Amino acid sequence: MKHTLIHLNSSPYSNLSCKEGLDLALVLATFEQPVDLCISGGALAILATNQNPSAEQGKNLHKLLEGLEFYDIENIFVEKSDQIAGSNIWQGIQTLESQDWHSLFSNYQQVFRF
Repeated sequence: MKHTLIHLNSSPYSNLSCKEGLDLALVLATFEQPVDLCISGGALAILATNQNPSAEQGKNLHKLLEGLEFYDIENIFVEKSDQIAGSNIWQGIQTLESQDWHSLFSNYQQVFRF
């Protein structure tokens, strides 16, 4: 069985890439495929709990994060140097040191970047 890493790097409300990455993660997990997520760049905005996107921006993707545990998606990684500080950040992430972050990508048979 292939273990998949989905790397979300695009802003969640500037285009559909971030949503498509989350959708892929949910589909793989539905079919009991092991999948982990890592978040960097513009996609870090998805971790903010106080989101209120406009109708043009689409769904509040942050709400999907709470449901990941029901799909057995438990590993959501963020590089420690990129972590957004504050109390309004979703607490389900695991921070990695830069060295661990860079080696993370070689630990998976499949890596998708959105």
